[in-house]
Amino acid sequence: MRTHLEVVHALSDLLRRLRLRPPSQIRFRTIANTPTTVKFSRHELLNALYALEYEGVIALHNDHSFSVLKPSSAI
Repeated sequence: MRTHLEVVHALSDLLRRLRLRPPSQIRFRTIANTPTTVKFSRHELLNALYALEYEGVIALHNDHSFSVLKPSSAI
């Protein structure tokens, strides 16, 4: 069983590797289908996204996408 923190770290690592800069926008399905995140359930990934949104790293949108609010070096 994976912990919530493992999913958040995996997602943060993925965002760092993508080197996205604010205000880059990315679709949820794009990150859900990467080798890093495919092992996690949709529910686990959504919870990790909510945690990153709470920390001000991303902003979630209603169209199943999110924007990066901090440069990859700050994630």
